[in-house]
Amino acid sequence: MTRSRIPRPAGAAAVLASVLLLAGCGGSSSPAGDTAAGKDDVASLQTASAPAAGDTSPTAAAPSTDPDQGRPQLRLDMTDAETQVYWEGYWKCLKEHGHKMILGRGPYSVDQNDNSPTAKAAEKACAGKMPLQPPETERETNPDFDEDYRDYVACLNDGGLHVTALPGNTGWTYAGENTLSPEKAANLDLHCKVEAFGGKNS
Repeated sequence: MTRSRIPRPAGAAAVLASVLLLAGCGGSSSPAGDTAAGKDDVASLQTASAPAAGDTSPTAAAPSTDPDQGRPQLRLDMTDAETQVYWEGYWKCLKEHGHKMILGRGPYSVDQNDNSPTAKAAEKACAGKMPLQPPETERETNPDFDEDYRDYVACLNDGGLHVTALPGNTGWTYAGENTLSPEKAANLDLHCKVEAFGGKNS
């Protein structure tokens, strides 16, 4: 069984399996309740008035060019239950905008094979609700990612979860029979994630 280090839209069954997932997987930019509500944020457009004579102060802030601005930021020490709140806010938004769901797998089981124009429009409309992974667990924002990931996998093995890293450290797969309960495995995963990715920089 292969695990990805990045959470992807999934149904209830996959969500249950994600207790072993490196959440996937910084501080939270908004309260969990606000994000999970699935409400669309509507920005108001205001026309700036002309400046008075001799007034050189800016009349309006320049629009941000950061495509990730406003997206909820997941923290390294978040539990699966905490990150799930944010992901459900994103999945709910996709459903409300017409993205196909897989029936029988829970209310927010996103059909990842839906490449229709409606699905693409939904993804665009909900982009601001898609959680950002902790920067420590992203290769682009962590120069020590590969070393940290090796430490993470070693920690899992030391704790009794027999796994091996996939090529390129893109995830891990079981290397033997798992004898840990889901609760113990989830606790071990969180401990190893924080120790391996956050221990050196905390």
